[in-house]
Amino acid sequence: MKNWTRSLLSLALMATVACAAWAQTDPQQVLKEIQAARTKAVNDARASGSLDVDALNKLIQEKALAAIAGMDPATIPAKDAYAWAEVFSMAGKHKETCDLCAKFLTTNPDPQKTFDAKMLMLNSCNALEEGHMLTMMVPTVEPPTPMASQQFLSSVVYEFTETVAKQMSVDEALKMLASAERNMKYEDPEAFAKRMVEAQLKRTPDGDAEKLKAQYLATAKTQRGSLEFAIAERRAELLSDAGRSAEGKAILEAFVAKTDPADATYRRAKGSLTRMSMVGAAAPALTVERGYGKFEGLESLKGKVVLLDFFAHWCGPCINSFPDMKQMYADLKPKGLEIVGFTTYYGYYKTERNLEKDAEYAKMKDFIADHQLPWPVVYGERSNFDAYGVTGIPHVTVIGRDGTVHSVKIGYSPATFKKFREEIEKLLG
Repeated sequence: MKNWTRSLLSLALMATVACAAWAQTDPQQVLKEIQAARTKAVNDARASGSLDVDALNKLIQEKALAAIAGMDPATIPAKDAYAWAEVFSMAGKHKETCDLCAKFLTTNPDPQKTFDAKMLMLNSCNALEEGHMLTMMVPTVEPPTPMASQQFLSSVVYEFTETVAKQMSVDEALKMLASAERNMKYEDPEAFAKRMVEAQLKRTPDGDAEKLKAQYLATAKTQRGSLEFAIAERRAELLSDAGRSAEGKAILEAFVAKTDPADATYRRAKGSLTRMSMVGAAAPALTVERGYGKFEGLESLKGKVVLLDFFAHWCGPCINSFPDMKQMYADLKPKGLEIVGFTTYYGYYKTERNLEKDAEYAKMKDFIADHQLPWPVVYGERSNFDAYGVTGIPHVTVIGRDGTVHSVKIGYSPATFKKFREEIEKLLG
């Protein structure tokens, strides 16, 4: 009994010492140490040629959890609350992160710090799937700079709208997106060009100021167009996902109609409209020039679920997707799954440049062997990419057993692939 009591007293003393130590800890020092650990892990990964993102995130979370062990967020002073909120966020403690950010905002910080705290709070609300809080907070965010506006809009478009649509409704997500658009700050193109030209001429004094100005004015126009397209495309996607495809297509059609065909966003908008229009329609015919493996056209695969994988030999995310794709193919081919890889010519392969079509095509044999691709890989002109609305790769068009397009998946990550595989299993079921 005495030993047990002594142990309890010892543990209590250790906890008191730990709390006393943390009370004196500088949160900035904690963040600095976590950042140093992150930098070291990334540098080590570069040296080894392989970066395990999941392992890196786990390392950061473990260090953050160790840093906040025994801490009571309620005792953290308001002036330190944002710095500690960053640590709690890294630790995955999102409720505490929100509380700390709210406490920090009572100190009336400057516009940039207010923005940073609200963004951290919004990200935690999103992680908690607090759709209602997102709709309340997003309209209050006032980005202090054009760069902050881009950061804010990216989060709203690609993350927050999905949560609100899922937890509340598409109309609430659209309303939130409109409020974010109203709060955007766009830099005047002339001011942007002037700033960039001055910076460029400091580095290269003999540069052509007028030529540089024209280039940066074009850049400013492209950036503005890209942001406006991101908003339009997200609106269209939300409506389409809710079964309101006609409304979604109308938004994209209006964007295409007002956009100069010479603008970079024009092709992206046309591609998005093509993808949305083709869902539920017969898959376009492929114009195949040649290939590896047996492929007799999409018509020959009717009755199967077909994944038409548009890829390139230089595309890192495409290559990263192969292990998951191969596992799915092995598991689901007996149930009726087929995969066809589709690519085109780029004029080079690895370090070899200025390759003729025949030479580049020959290299694909080595590529297929290196990655052990078990499905046919075929070549065709870029017109095939346009027919399928391909504006980025990897791009997988899912074709149902009846030959109609079921869905389109763009990009790859282990997390999104899990959901994608579930979709394919359901389609095969």
